[in-house]
Amino acid sequence: MENSRNTSKIAFVTTMAGVPWGGSEELWGQTAMRLLEEGHDVAASVFQWPTRPAPLERISSAGGRLAFRPHEQAFPQRVAEKFRQRLSPSPLPTADMNWLRAERPDLVVISQGGPWDGVLWMTACRELGIPYCPIVHAHSEIWWPMDEDLAAGRQALSGARKVFFVSKANLNQMEMQAGMRLDHAEVVVNPWKVDASHPVAWPEETSVIEIACVGRIDPRAKGQDVLLKVLALPKWRERPIRLNLYGDGPCEESLKAMASLLDLKNVVFQGQVSDVKSIWAKNHALVLPSRYEGLPLVIVEAMFCGRPVITTDVAGNAEYLRDNVTGFIAEAPTVSLLDGAMERAWARRSEWRDIGLQARHDAVEAIPSDPIAEFTRNLLTLVNNDRRAVAGK
Repeated sequence: MENSRNTSKIAFVTTMAGVPWGGSEELWGQTAMRLLEEGHDVAASVFQWPTRPAPLERISSAGGRLAFRPHEQAFPQRVAEKFRQRLSPSPLPTADMNWLRAERPDLVVISQGGPWDGVLWMTACRELGIPYCPIVHAHSEIWWPMDEDLAAGRQALSGARKVFFVSKANLNQMEMQAGMRLDHAEVVVNPWKVDASHPVAWPEETSVIEIACVGRIDPRAKGQDVLLKVLALPKWRERPIRLNLYGDGPCEESLKAMASLLDLKNVVFQGQVSDVKSIWAKNHALVLPSRYEGLPLVIVEAMFCGRPVITTDVAGNAEYLRDNVTGFIAEAPTVSLLDGAMERAWARRSEWRDIGLQARHDAVEAIPSDPIAEFTRNLLTLVNNDRRAVAGK
């Protein structure tokens, strides 16, 4: 497609391979749709799954071009690729390099689950002279780069038009690990899945306090095991409290087995629920004992719905919260520290409605009302700046 002065050609690459479509995919997916609606040219390289996620179907129906990558090449393809790489080494498999050459977009947006997932894609774009920018959706101290990978990672980051992060904490962590300041970095906001125009009505008062833990059932990231250990403490067993776990994930059966082993009668696995408001119509507070994160949408959604948040001081979890004012923050995802934050919250449970309303007020004041519009403008500004730079030569 030949671009006019008013249209841009933007390609998206997702490196997240854990599930067909996760919450962190929404930023690039909705931005792709917005660009298509505005008449721009959009292509995307995504992983192949047995069932195609609905957002990809929408992008395709709107005119976006999708290229599907296998999670792992079959043996004959691996042998052929190994031979091709000997003849002509490249950062990416030949099919992906050819896709970049054929599309030749004005900008490649690389949506990464972790901090270093997209380095090879960035390196390929550098080699081909294609402008690029990564989005880092999560970070952790455990993802420290090995010495043999550091130089490539630093080059990839320094060559980006911008490096986007979903939390300030993730940005700071990347700077520490790379040992360099990212002056061209920017924090962006993921889109949420709830009507933020008004709070959800407070649940009907009963004898039981309902708390929700919302997110992928994966204790490695979300720390649900820490929460179960807290609820197994004698004092919590005696309290009228019920934990509702929402979501699905790769560790659901093991977490259920843990709850059974601890004989927790007040833990209910509610499964995946698409209607966010229905969660907060039932629950009085969010508890999220994360081990690593970006900035969880569930925290933003709980705040918009008028609910207090109990969470760990990990990544961006606390960036919109005020401890003991709009939420209760544990310094780290340990049993003793989470128990302490939950104890502070429990002592003030009669104030939770007011705390939730204050959380909502803070969210409305701090969070952009249309993050997709802002991100779309950001990408188009990068493209237009490049065009002006070329025209000025």
